[in-house]
Amino acid sequence: MRTLPTLTHARPATHQPAEALPDARLTAGAAAPAPDAARRHVEFVLDDASLNPTTLALAGARADVVRIRFSAALSSQPAVRALVAMLDDEVAAVGRARDELRVVLEVEAVVADDEADAARRRANLAYTAAFSHAAWSPESTWLVAPVERLAKEATALARRTGVDAVHLHLTGPSAAHVDRVTAALHRTA
Repeated sequence: MRTLPTLTHARPATHQPAEALPDARLTAGAAAPAPDAARRHVEFVLDDASLNPTTLALAGARADVVRIRFSAALSSQPAVRALVAMLDDEVAAVGRARDELRVVLEVEAVVADDEADAARRRANLAYTAAFSHAAWSPESTWLVAPVERLAKEATALARRTGVDAVHLHLTGPSAAHVDRVTAALHRTA
């Protein structure tokens, strides 16, 4: 199974971020098992299939990392911001400090050659979505931009949604630009 490159852009935190994920977890999805003496890394993924009060309570009580994915139930940035606020409430309800939880928004991203190419690609995504009969518009949650603007948009998205980090999943041929996007993310940090 081939994995796509995943990039991370973290917003400046007002609190200390939770323990960083091992690099293998970010790119390959399978980290080496933790020794019994080490604390296990607990990660929750929230999308429309897992979005319920019980899962939110468990994530607030036990998770080190919560990954949020846009879906029919989380189809907009305000919806993600509201979910982050609910997670913050759950963390506080069990007496945990907010810096014990890292909230990550996973976003599909497309690297465009320039602004005209970005507009064309966004129009193609919207055209495809119009015929998909989906309950939401996935293309409205993708980041489609030239490299430098993609990094700036990831930073702005983290700020608007209240997440600790935005992971960019470069789709299709955009995966070839992983080094350029990584460099741009470092410049905007």
